[in-house]
Amino acid sequence: MSLNIVGAFWVVSFLFVITHGVDWAYAIAAGIKGKVVVPAVSGMLLGHLTATIIVAAGIGALVASQPITLTIIVMIGAVYLLWMGANLILKPSAPSANSERASGTWVN
Repeated sequence: MSLNIVGAFWVVSFLFVITHGVDWAYAIAAGIKGKVVVPAVSGMLLGHLTATIIVAAGIGALVASQPITLTIIVMIGAVYLLWMGANLILKPSAPSANSERASGTWVN
């Protein structure tokens, strides 16, 4: 593998981490609600690192040689999203005892 390919891979990985999206909205919301932001950002970075390792390990080559693998990965992702959606419908979030913090009343 050439050094140019490795460099391009890490540049794209870095851009993947710093791109705004739902994960950064979550980190900002955690900070606004007074929660600790470090675990939120650490979890996001760990997820990005895991995705980078999976790609670096060669999931693309596996999918290219075994096309059914992509279908299996997509189905697993779809089942996970359905499970998350069902949990949101069956167990919606409710205001907690700390809801006055979100309304602007700060208790120290």
